[in-house]
Amino acid sequence: MCAQSPICSKDDYEKRLLERILRNELALETTLNEIVKTNNKVVDALTQLEDAKAKLESTLAVIEKKHITMVSRLVDFITNSSILMNSALDAAVVAMIELHLR
Repeated sequence: MCAQSPICSKDDYEKRLLERILRNELALETTLNEIVKTNNKVVDALTQLEDAKAKLESTLAVIEKKHITMVSRLVDFITNSSILMNSALDAAVVAMIELHLR
């Protein structure tokens, strides 16, 4: 009865079309909310990565500075030890020569 009426079928079509549009709008809104949540998670993760990178770079700078200090101390120690050993050897050689010449 109502399906044969042009007005009723037009109203029925518009009603179904409106329902479909509302469902699509709701689905798009849900998708947008999920995208926003995912975007926020990505931004948070990137911020954490940037913070971790900054901490790592800072720690690396400290390690490099300590390494330079340690290498410098080691070079000084080896140089001083070498000078002391050469002096001691020179003194021992001189003492042996003097002892041998007597």
